This record gives sequence, C-alpha cells and structure tokens, in this order.
Amino acid sequence: MIEYIIRSLKNPHTGELKLYPQIAPAKTVTRRELIQNIEKVTSLSSSDVKSCLDALEFEIIRLIKSGQSVRMGDLGSFRPTLTADGTSSPEKVNANLIKRVRVRFTPSGEMARQLQPSALEFRAYKFPGAEE
Repeated sequence: MIEYIIRSLKNPHTGELKLYPQIAPAKTVTRRELIQNIEKVTSLSSSDVKSCLDALEFEIIRLIKSGQSVRMGDLGSFRPTLTADGTSSPEKVNANLIKRVRVRFTPSGEMARQLQPSALEFRAYKFPGAEE
C-alpha cells in the first residue's frame, strides 16, 4: 500500500495553485533490513546475502565506470549518463566539459507493468497525532 499526502504547488507560468497527491514520508529500509528480509525467503545465510549484495554493488559500479549498461532481467537496467557544458567549437569539446556522471535506472517492462497505478493500492497518509 502506497500512502500519499496532498501538496499545493504553484504553476510557475500562471501562478495558479493546484493540489497534487505525492508520496508520503516513509521509513527507509536499511541494508541490514534488506539482508534480513532476503535471508527469510531464501536458503542463504545473512552473510551469503551480504556477500552477494556487496559483489553486485561492486560489479555495477565497475561496469558503469567503464561506460557499460547493466541489465538485471525483470528488475531493469542501470546505465551511465553525463551532464556537460556545451561549446560551439568542435575543437573545444573535451572531458573538461563533463560536469557530472549519473546512473539512470530504467525499470523492465515487467516491473513497469507491476507499478501501473491500476495494479497498486493507495490511501491517504494519516499524520501522527492528527484527528481522524
């Protein structure tokens, strides 16, 4: 179940205020909790799961650093992207124009289908201490 809050946002062009649902604040799952959850549904020990996650993280970073994309089956893919300054002269194009490298995650078709709003449940977030 995904909880949402209502936010009022102003259109920067017209100044009109509109109300939008946005994801409510939620607890972040830690690496330790993720390892424990995976351990419960597999035959792996927590140290095995941790080793696997460590190796996965290392490999994804290594491959991204070499400019490769990583496709993870029904999860999706990770690929490097660049943010750079532009120039009008081809002779001036070089690595010094690159300002940032990011990793873009693109969900697989299966994950995207499972995350369609029609496949999910939503409810309004109840702020702690708020009256019913």
